Amino acid sequence: MTITEPTPTQPQTQSQTPAGSQTGRRISRRKVLAGAGALGVATVAGPRLAFATPSNPAQGDALVVVFLRGGADGLSMTPPHGYQSYRDLRPTIAIPPPGEVGGALPLDSSNTNAVFPTGIDGVVGMHPAMAPIYDSMWNSGNLAVIPAVGLPASESRTRSHFSAERYWERGSAASSVRTGWLNRMLSAQGAGALPGVGKNSQAMEILDGPAKTLAVNDLRNFGIGGFRNGTEARQALAAIHQNSSGSITATGSELLSVVDSLDALNWEATRDRYPDRGVAREFHDVAVMLRSGLGLRAAAIDFGGWDHHGELGSPGDTDGRFWRRASELAIGLRAFTDDLASDGALDEVTILVITEFGRTINENGSAGTDHGRATTIMAMGGGVQGGVFGDDYPDVIADDPDEGDLTVLTDFRKPVSELIGTRVGVGNVFPTFTPPPDAMGLARP
Repeated sequence: MTITEPTPTQPQTQSQTPAGSQTGRRISRRKVLAGAGALGVATVAGPRLAFATPSNPAQGDALVVVFLRGGADGLSMTPPHGYQSYRDLRPTIAIPPPGEVGGALPLDSSNTNAVFPTGIDGVVGMHPAMAPIYDSMWNSGNLAVIPAVGLPASESRTRSHFSAERYWERGSAASSVRTGWLNRMLSAQGAGALPGVGKNSQAMEILDGPAKTLAVNDLRNFGIGGFRNGTEARQALAAIHQNSSGSITATGSELLSVVDSLDALNWEATRDRYPDRGVAREFHDVAVMLRSGLGLRAAAIDFGGWDHHGELGSPGDTDGRFWRRASELAIGLRAFTDDLASDGALDEVTILVITEFGRTINENGSAGTDHGRATTIMAMGGGVQGGVFGDDYPDVIADDPDEGDLTVLTDFRKPVSELIGTRVGVGNVFPTFTPPPDAMGLARP
């Protein structure tokens, strides 16, 4: 477990601390003292999440960002199944229309809970492996799909994972932007004891900045370690900060309080609602922390393994690489949203699924796809209006002579800005982007 507050000009990098005999994910002596200093001089009081409590509602949604590392193929996630040109360019991996073997799930006006504000009705479908979340969030009208998104070519054409991830996490390709947009959102809100969490062994760049954030790999193995006796170490550290003054001692006490609070969480209470594997465990940990009363406002979940240069899988192949990954994502999202919906918490949480870029339109010689440009992002939650959104869609699916791939038609910051502005209640967090005056309509007031 690491706690970080990197400065805007010098983003910090964490390294994983070794597991010890007391717990699997520990804080060493040095990490405790460094973390206490990094946690900040004072706590800025702010409203806490209050799920299913109308007398004390939360002030804006908590935002959960799921980052699909590796460049998830938007043309498989939401295939343009009606285009013969798409099938010609992907002769072995194209997802066929609904009703055929391995066919796409329909995203069209047969769902009266969905909207299609730009006329993208039935143009794209959803990969059949996404059925768990389709059957719940799409059918209920709480899943928004935005295809052909990315950074516009005027800002970046990169197909480098390293660069693209950085630009998406900072929300800009400008070198002057050195903080993550999720941290900027937290900074604009003001923060309680635990405003932001990254579900990873290391801090993510999307959370870099002045607002306090925590990186935790596994909530079940959480606590203070690196000492022969963890209990005695905790007592000794508390004694150091007791009856002392100064910013380090104050923030050290705050840090220990957060550690105690998280260490004491009852993660067992809802564990049976989630598969005990993969990304579902990350979703479960976030759900527990959302309900903890610590004031969690944002969480970022890393989910890698989307760099499918080969053997993507033929239609209907449930053992294909893309199918397995998409299925794990959908099962995790279904467990998470069902859990939150059980007590009304889903009305106060918005979930955003993003990736750093898409893949080439044409398949390569290994039945996979290479690094591309436009991709698909999704949003879901009680305050999300279901439907298919975007600034248009190509009349023909073909390699664009300028982009060399599917053209980015919607700047990804446009829907994200709307979600943050409408559901979270924070203004523009993208310094090199100006949100348009007309809303897309994917966020309910």
